[in-house]
Amino acid sequence: MDKTRKKKKHSAAYDFFVLLFKTKKVSFISMLILIMFILVAIFANVIAPQKMVNGTLVSNLIEGVKAPSLQHLMGTDAMGRDLLSYMIYGARTSVILGISCTIISTIMSVIIGVASAVIGGKFDLFVQRFVDAWQCIPGMLIMLILMAIFGSGILQMILVISIPGGIAGSRMIRSAAFAVKDGNYCKMSKMLGGGNGWLMVVHVIPNIMPMILMNLANSLGGVIMMEATLNFLGFGVDANTPSWGYILTSQGRTKMYTAPWIGLAPGIAITLMVFAAAMFGDGVRDILDPRLKGGMGTFDTYKIRKIAAKYAAEAKKKANA
Repeated sequence: MDKTRKKKKHSAAYDFFVLLFKTKKVSFISMLILIMFILVAIFANVIAPQKMVNGTLVSNLIEGVKAPSLQHLMGTDAMGRDLLSYMIYGARTSVILGISCTIISTIMSVIIGVASAVIGGKFDLFVQRFVDAWQCIPGMLIMLILMAIFGSGILQMILVISIPGGIAGSRMIRSAAFAVKDGNYCKMSKMLGGGNGWLMVVHVIPNIMPMILMNLANSLGGVIMMEATLNFLGFGVDANTPSWGYILTSQGRTKMYTAPWIGLAPGIAITLMVFAAAMFGDGVRDILDPRLKGGMGTFDTYKIRKIAAKYAAEAKKKANA
C-alpha cells in the first residue's frame, strides 16, 4: 500500500493553525500573546512574587511609591504593593471577564439572531424592533445604569457587559442565518417534517460557525476595553480585587508625573491585550470568511491546494513505478 495513504489525516483545527502560522504571522503571534495572558491568569499564585492573603495583596505603606528595582521589578504603588504581583493578579480579572463576557454575549447573539431568522414572521418583527430600540440608547449609558442598579463586582460586570453585547451582536448573526435558511437543503428539511429547533441546530448554526467564531474573536478586545472603561469611571470591581483599569484610575492618573510606572504598566498591558485580540480576530476573519480570497476563503483554498498536491504526488509515484 502506498505510504501516503497510511498518513494520519489532520483535523480542521490543525489545518487552521498551520495556515494561521504560514499566512498570518502577526495573528499567530497575537494568539500566542493571548495564550500567555491566559496562562499568567491561571498560574498567578505560582508566578506572582507577592502572594495574596485572604483575597487581597498585603499593603506596606513604608514601601509605597518606590521606583522599579531588583526587589520590585515594576516598582510599588501608593499602598506599598508590588506592582508586578498586582499586574499578574489583575490579568486574572481581565481574562475572566474577557472570556466570560465574550462567550455569554456570543451565545446570546446566536440564540436571538438564529431564532429570529428561522422563526420569522411576527416574532422576527418584534425582536428586531426591540433590537432597534435597544441600539438607539448609547451603550455606555446602559452599562452605567445597570452597574448603578446591580453594584460593583466581577459577576455584575459580566452581566452588564454581556447583555448589551449579545443583543447588539444578534443582527450580524441574523443576516448570516437568513442566507443559510433560504438554502434548498433547509427547505427540503422542512418539507420532510423538520421543526424550527432541528433546522437551527442541525443546519443553520453549523453553516454559520465561521461567522460565529469571527464574532467571538473580534468581541474579546471590545470587552477588555469596556472593563477598563467601567473601572476608569469608578463602576468596576471593588478596591480589593486587582484590576488593570482600577489601578490605572485610582493611582495611575493622580501620580502620572511623580510615579509614571504605576500608570504605564496597566496601560501597556491593556493596549497589548486589546491589540492582540484585534489582530487575532482579523486573522480568523481572513481565514474563515468565504467572501475573501476569490470567493472561496483562505481556509478552503489552502485545503484544496493540499489535496491537489497530494494527488499530484501520488500520480507521479505511480507513473515512475
